[in-house]
Amino acid sequence: MTDVVETRSIVSEAEFEHPVELVWRAMTDSEWLAVWFFPNDIQPLEGHKFTIWGRPIERWDGEFQCQVKTAIPERELSFRWSGGHEELKGFGHYIDTVVTWTLTPTPGGGTHFRFQHDGFGTEAASDGVFDVMTKGSQSVLRTLARRLPDLIAHGA
Repeated sequence: MTDVVETRSIVSEAEFEHPVELVWRAMTDSEWLAVWFFPNDIQPLEGHKFTIWGRPIERWDGEFQCQVKTAIPERELSFRWSGGHEELKGFGHYIDTVVTWTLTPTPGGGTHFRFQHDGFGTEAASDGVFDVMTKGSQSVLRTLARRLPDLIAHGA
């Protein structure tokens, strides 16, 4: 018999007036992604391993190790996101999760962006990182909304 491990998920959503192909570029172009998310070396290729560089704190170097699981152009990007240190309480607490970004065209030519982050533990030790990442997912979508027009206008 296999034990079922209960986990929590974060879901944040936003609407953008910009077409899917431009939002896709903001998700998958390393330079564009760094403007609204974190510095990184992403490539939208299934199996590609990449790093997200956060800020180092206490016993952790600030690096998240990631691997692209799914890359369906202009539709979905998912990746494994792991890193942190077990002794940290909030941001930087060890996680081994999966992020899925899904884009859907809207009738007016814009884009619906769904940010889903799965795999957070339900134990009390994970509460701090879950709360921080919940606020963070909402914050990065607001930052994308603010920065996307400049990225489009200036080409990064």
